[in-house]
Amino acid sequence: MANDNTAFRTKSEPAKSEVTTPTKVVDKGGVQDTKVEVPYTDYENTNHHPYTVDHFKLGDAWKEKFGGFEKEVTLIENYFKQEIDRGQLKNEVGAVKEKMEKIYKLCGIDKTERTTMQIEKLSAYLEFLKKTDQISLNHEKYSH
Repeated sequence: MANDNTAFRTKSEPAKSEVTTPTKVVDKGGVQDTKVEVPYTDYENTNHHPYTVDHFKLGDAWKEKFGGFEKEVTLIENYFKQEIDRGQLKNEVGAVKEKMEKIYKLCGIDKTERTTMQIEKLSAYLEFLKKTDQISLNHEKYSH
């Protein structure tokens, strides 16, 4: 006797989906662009000042000759760019924020401290790291 429970499969095609590209959203208020975060290394070109200036809310005062933070901001920016170039850090503002928070904890920098103290401590620590990295590089270079 033949089994009547035999089912035959028919070829089925997957449902076709429409491929769309991101577009501007239009509503009654006008056109809204979704803002894409720029890579950390492009932040200064896009915003006309380094990320550190925005992080510490320094405004235009950071470049002043007396009382400004140009030296410290440059040191901080160079450290993070170097870490990105070496492949130690993602080229994202979020990654830099995260790394900065870890450094704050490591150094005991309190976010409630005056901004000047935070910048001074952070730049001093990063300068220390830069010097110790240079010692290690020189040791590797000349130890053979």
